Amino acid sequence: MTATTKLENPMKAAISVSSLCRLLQISRSQYYFYAKRQIFHAPLYLASNNRPYFTASMVEDNLKARETGVGVNGEYVIFYERREVVAKNEPAKAALDVESLVDGLKTLGLNALTTDQVEAAVRASFPSGTEGQEESNILRTVFRFLKRSGAA
Repeated sequence: MTATTKLENPMKAAISVSSLCRLLQISRSQYYFYAKRQIFHAPLYLASNNRPYFTASMVEDNLKARETGVGVNGEYVIFYERREVVAKNEPAKAALDVESLVDGLKTLGLNALTTDQVEAAVRASFPSGTEGQEESNILRTVFRFLKRSGAA
């Protein structure tokens, strides 16, 4: 991760705190936490409106600190990685893991089941599919279906 490849426009002489945070892949609050500890350079401020900014060399130093884990003050630091955010309209799991469902049913005392029986129970319990359903809800519903149908 070099400064010239990560900068939105490598010709800019100065960038804002928000732009730097996007480059560093951290939140503003995390940036200020690390800046207070002098892991990252603190921003300079414009005389005209007191707006914080960073010069190109400061950005390069901050990116190097993020990449190497050694702050601009020489202190070692371990950064937390951002979690992947799942959009609200995306299912938590794309496909149902039938094997883990069979294992869960065995844990609940249904030992003599085949994967075909479990798949049939899932289709009967969720005719429109399991998309958007939590695995615990699927397990509970399939367990109840199998107990009521006498398959278990």
